[in-house]
Amino acid sequence: VIKQAMGQLQNRYDHVILDCPPILGVLMINALAACDHLIIPVQTEFLSLKGLERMLHTLDMVTKSRRVPLPYHIVPTMYDQRTRASIDSLKVMRESYPDHVWHSLIPVDTQFREASKAGIPPAFFAPQSHGTLAYGKLVDELLNDHESLPQAGAGG
Repeated sequence: VIKQAMGQLQNRYDHVILDCPPILGVLMINALAACDHLIIPVQTEFLSLKGLERMLHTLDMVTKSRRVPLPYHIVPTMYDQRTRASIDSLKVMRESYPDHVWHSLIPVDTQFREASKAGIPPAFFAPQSHGTLAYGKLVDELLNDHESLPQAGAGG
């Protein structure tokens, strides 16, 4: 269903982003079948690593039915350099999926909570905050600087 709708948008937009809930349901499966690139944000905590494992298992099943590998990048989020949980889970992520984890990360940023409370996107609420700048860097690399991203199809 989503793939059909995306086909109609193909000539109108350079990029279309589907933001799916982290629940592996029908919507997620349809989005995986329709997309040509996958960005997987993962909080730097161990429970999120379990979710990542489930996501990659689902991705493997979808890839088998598509018969074409789906390039993906894992983006570490909510990284807090003060906590052992963030440090250790980032290390596990990078060791387990070295060819797919973005070289940078999205730090935990209290400005995001404040922006949400105010009902304002973080980019407008706090454009110079660490988190906003990190997301800006990610978008720039996704759109312009593919060389700095992990290479799709590499091992891992």
